[in-house]
Amino acid sequence: MKENEKIQILADLVAFDSCNGNERPVAEYLLQLFQNHGISAKLLPLAGTAGTTRANLVAEIGSGHPILAFDGHLDTVAFNRERWQTDPLKLTEQAGQLYGRGTTDMKSGVAAAVIAMLELHDQHLSFPGTIRFLGSAGEEVGMQGATELQQHGYTDDIDALIVGEPSGYATSYASKGEVNLQLTATGRAAHSSTPQFGINAVQELIKCWQDLADALQTATAGIKNHELGRPVFNLDQFNGGKQPNIIPGTAQAVLNIRTIPEFDNSQAIQLVTDTIKRNQSNYQAELQSQVTMNVIPVVGQADSPVIKQILTIAQQYTNQPVPVAGCPGGTDASRLLLTKSIGFPVAIFGPGDFRVAHRDNEFCSKQMYLNFTEIYPQLFVQTLQALVD
Repeated sequence: MKENEKIQILADLVAFDSCNGNERPVAEYLLQLFQNHGISAKLLPLAGTAGTTRANLVAEIGSGHPILAFDGHLDTVAFNRERWQTDPLKLTEQAGQLYGRGTTDMKSGVAAAVIAMLELHDQHLSFPGTIRFLGSAGEEVGMQGATELQQHGYTDDIDALIVGEPSGYATSYASKGEVNLQLTATGRAAHSSTPQFGINAVQELIKCWQDLADALQTATAGIKNHELGRPVFNLDQFNGGKQPNIIPGTAQAVLNIRTIPEFDNSQAIQLVTDTIKRNQSNYQAELQSQVTMNVIPVVGQADSPVIKQILTIAQQYTNQPVPVAGCPGGTDASRLLLTKSIGFPVAIFGPGDFRVAHRDNEFCSKQMYLNFTEIYPQLFVQTLQALVD
C-alpha cells in the first residue's frame, strides 16, 4: 500500500467525531474496508438503544490456533475547537506531525493494525494461526465495547493480546486498574442568610473527601508494584450548589483510584465504604458511595513471546534498547482478559505519545505512524510463529 493511501485511511478515521458514543460510523467504515479486500468482518452493535450509534467490529485473517488478538478502541474524548490550532476532525500535517483528535489515542494504532492485516491478506503471506482484530466502542468511558466482546466469547480462545494504545517505541505488559466511585452528600437546602436551618452538602462532602484521602494515603503507604509503581487516587469531579443564595442540599463528587495487584479494586472499594460508614456520625449530611467503573489491573510476563518480538522488531527502528514499563492508565485488556490468569501474554504497543493523549492539539509523528504500518505485520506473524514454537 502506498504512503498516501496509509495517510488517507488515518485521515478518514480522524474525520469521524467518535467522541464517547458515536463509534458505529467508524466501525462501518472499517467493515467496508475489510470487506473490500475480501476479509471476513462482523459489525456488532452494542446492546440496547446504544447500538444505533455504537458498535464493535471483529475481523479475522488466517485460521486455527494460535490466535493473536489486536485490540483498538474506536472512540475518542471530547474536544474544544476554540483551543485547537487546527481542525480537530481534519488530519493536518505540520513539521512532520499529524494533528487531529485521536491521532495518538488511538486511531493511528487502529489504522496501522488494519493496514497490516490488509497487506498480509493481499500479499497472500503464509503464517500459522489467526490474527483477530477487535475494534471496541466506549473504552474512554465505561469500556462497554470490550465488556461485550469478552462476554460474547471473542477472547475466550485467544493465545495472546496486543493493545494498540500509544506507547511509541516502548512497550508494557502491565497496566493499572481503575475504580471510579461517585460520592453523594444529601443535606438540606435553606436560604443562605439562615444557614442554621440547612445542612450544607458541599461542606460535608469536603469533610468526607478529607477523611477518604487520609485513609487512602495511610492504606497505600509503602505499597508498590515492580511494574506499575504505587496506587494513585484523585478527586476528579465535584458538583454542588445551584446559586449563591441557597445552602446546597446535595453535592456529588467522583473519586478515581488507580489500582495495582497489591492494592486491588476490592480493597479500594471496601476502604471507601468502611471509611464513610465509620465517619458517618461525624457528618451532618448523609454520605453514600457508588461504584461507576471497576477495571482490574493487568499483569502479563516480561518474557512472553509477544514482548520478546516487540523488543527485537522495534529496536530496528530506534537503534537503541526498547523500554519496558508499566502503563499508568487502564486499557481494554482489563475487560478482555477478565477470565485469564496473571501472566497471560499481553503487550501494550502502538504509535503515538501517551503524554499528548486527551490534550488540545493532539498529534502523532507521521514517521512513527508509517513505521508502525511496517512493524505490525512483522510483529503479528513473528508472534504467531513464536507461539507455535
